[in-house]
Amino acid sequence: MIKIRSRSSLPSDTVLVAPSFLRKWNVGPNQSLLLQFGITAFSVKLNTSEQAQQGQMIISDACMNQLKIPAEGQFQVRKDGNKLIIGPYIGLLVDKIKGKLPYKNLLHYAKMYPHINGALIAFSSDDLNPRTKTIRGFRYSPVTKTWIQGSYRYPSSVINKSLTSAPLMPHLRHNLGRSVFNDFRLDKWSMHKLLSRNASVRAHLPRTILYHSPQDIARMFEQSDELYMKPVQGSFGSHILKLSKQNNQIIVTHKGSLKKVFRNVQELGHFLQRKTHHSGYLIQERIKLVSSKERLIDFRLILVKDGLGKWKRMGIIARLGPRRSIVSNISKGGTAMEGKQTLRGILHKGEAEAGATCRRMEKVARSIAKQLVSAGHHAANLGFDFALDTQNKLWIIEVNHNDPNHTIALDARQTAMFHQTIKANLLYAKKLAGFGTSHPSKGRQ
Repeated sequence: MIKIRSRSSLPSDTVLVAPSFLRKWNVGPNQSLLLQFGITAFSVKLNTSEQAQQGQMIISDACMNQLKIPAEGQFQVRKDGNKLIIGPYIGLLVDKIKGKLPYKNLLHYAKMYPHINGALIAFSSDDLNPRTKTIRGFRYSPVTKTWIQGSYRYPSSVINKSLTSAPLMPHLRHNLGRSVFNDFRLDKWSMHKLLSRNASVRAHLPRTILYHSPQDIARMFEQSDELYMKPVQGSFGSHILKLSKQNNQIIVTHKGSLKKVFRNVQELGHFLQRKTHHSGYLIQERIKLVSSKERLIDFRLILVKDGLGKWKRMGIIARLGPRRSIVSNISKGGTAMEGKQTLRGILHKGEAEAGATCRRMEKVARSIAKQLVSAGHHAANLGFDFALDTQNKLWIIEVNHNDPNHTIALDARQTAMFHQTIKANLLYAKKLAGFGTSHPSKGRQ
């Protein structure tokens, strides 16, 4: 680890280091190199000085201002050809809430800063200047433990927590390459079509079609008396409709438990014309899922890539929906608890069967993650919603990749699980920035 210091009296291209630094990197005195921070590089010459102590690098003010390296915190160094790279430098792309960055959510990342060191900045899509490749964002200060607004250069890697897509993502990919993860957006229909290509995954998908007209509902009712309609781009259980065919009538349950009655699909079609979500709807057969005391039960499996770039299951959380509600989301009044505990305590499965069920979920989740990557998507942070039917068959409810909300672990009082997930995200971003634990210790300082 090294500390960076600046000095105004140095020539603009001068960097002072301890003699051992030159020996470590096999660099001669006054040798020209490119000093890189993030994606920005500056031509410099390395010289030794007694004033530069071991583990310290003294840089000219001109170089510091050009690269915008913060003069606090500890960094690592690695050499790549004629480049001497300082890092890690990681970005968090987030959406503003009422015009402000979500500082409460960023606190979780700040707590994990000691595991990465280097520089950590947070910014939103409107904070970028593509022409100058600068960011008017916020950098975490490990000294004051606050986020400091300023102008910064593009980082080496980005954790995408934003719902922003084009044209920002192509711009970031062009400049940072494959160092931006979870930078893709698939709606429910696109995800369903992708997953349906895999026979082992398809077996766990409810029968699903895209809604075009009331006749689509009539055809689905020929095979099932109960259906769900879900917005193609919906989230948090919003705008989900449950359709039940009873006594030649169609009963629609919406907003959790409110009901409307229609005489036929044409009447229902008129209702949908007024209510239809802007993204359209999917029609899905209703699976008779397990429940407890009229509360639906499903499971969220958290799967992320770690500092080695390997998929790791962080945990499984169960959600119990409100009584008689058609959704189980926490935001709609549901509650959460640790998954295996739910399987044993509420669904009365033995230890061996509960463990086997968790492994079944993980196997399917890993298969889906592999399929997403094979399709060209840089997935590294995923949440899978699973459910069991009354015959103990496993079903895929949803694959969450648009900044999956892992705070469900906090809802279930699994604080360590939540923090380990945030840590894994940061360590993977650190790896993408070139300073991961998979790199050999030789060649880094």
